[in-house]
Amino acid sequence: MQSESFDILICGAGMAGASLALLLTNVSSKPVKIALVEANSLDYGHHPGFDARAIALSAGSIDIYKQAGIWSELGCYAQPIKHIHVSDRGHIGQISIHHDEYAIDQLGAVIELAHAGRVLHQHLRQLENVTLFCPAKVQQIDSSKALQRVTLTDGRTLEAKLVVGADGGASDVAAQMKLDSNTLDFGQSAIIANVQCNHPHQSRAFERFTEHGPVALLPMQDNRWSLVWCVSHEQVEPLRQCTDETFLTRLQTMFGYRVGRFEVVGKRDIYPLVLTTRCALFSHRSVIIGNAAHSLHPIAGQGFNLGIRDAATLAQLLKDTDDPGDFALLNRYRMMRREDIATTVGLTSALAIGFSSRDKLSVVARNAALAALAKIPVLKTSLVRQTLGMLKVENNESHFTH
Repeated sequence: MQSESFDILICGAGMAGASLALLLTNVSSKPVKIALVEANSLDYGHHPGFDARAIALSAGSIDIYKQAGIWSELGCYAQPIKHIHVSDRGHIGQISIHHDEYAIDQLGAVIELAHAGRVLHQHLRQLENVTLFCPAKVQQIDSSKALQRVTLTDGRTLEAKLVVGADGGASDVAAQMKLDSNTLDFGQSAIIANVQCNHPHQSRAFERFTEHGPVALLPMQDNRWSLVWCVSHEQVEPLRQCTDETFLTRLQTMFGYRVGRFEVVGKRDIYPLVLTTRCALFSHRSVIIGNAAHSLHPIAGQGFNLGIRDAATLAQLLKDTDDPGDFALLNRYRMMRREDIATTVGLTSALAIGFSSRDKLSVVARNAALAALAKIPVLKTSLVRQTLGMLKVENNESHFTH
């Protein structure tokens, strides 16, 4: 069977892979032929990359989508975040972040993955340079000096100068290229659900740390909240199996009444929380991005945005290059991404571990840290810069990562 040739083959058409394909098309002045290989049928309500969950896009990610020319459509389904409040349950430590402190319209936005996936793939279907292979799964990758030869499970073969693994934590590309991983089990699971209260959310987002784990509430359209409630593995089953009334009562006790009374909860999904990082980001004519490279604790909503910064950086490096699989280019990508990845992984892991501890010294230390952030502008600005995906943040000026 004759192979079909491409410049770049992206394995995984979820948010990271689809975004990369759009960004590559947008930044290149000459046509780049892209194969997009996706294992799951694109039923956006059931696709694991576009399920019923909502994600918080940082201000930096929004800026990236604006440059890709699709934010006007994505924004129709997104709820802006104007204020973020962080607190430690039962203690005095707290910090508030407001969009007008940094002269930006919004700190971020919350969008349901199903809507985001639909918009991204509507744009992809209009691109003549992108060919979608779906459902299709990578079975084998054979390397040569100038090309990667990819065999799909249906027997078709594709050739590309570069293979990009954007296929999630259980990445076939990473496995084929023998990119080893390190894991850390946080001993927690995240309960994901949509909830409604009797008060309007007013574009506010909340991160509340408790002795069992963080509780996040993200504002959604139609005055709903996206709930991310992190609990120990032992607490999961009782919260999964209890009635809606009991669940809302326990959530109210844990979170308090800052947003009003919780009245309705939707379907509850459970995700075990494990940090996974790869020992390397690239191999011969192959590179991994997004969850294939790093799966983070959901605290502070950093994982998805880190993957979008991966895609944006890679797209800029590949702009108009004759050989996207060049070793020096991929090594430059590694060097450009290592600080952001290391800082974000370190920040989220430290927050997840430090703010879940019941040890008295840890409680004192984290409340002192929150107090310092609230009172010392330079510390607060540094945190905002990292969590919002900004290279630089000052009053009346902001520059985003690209």
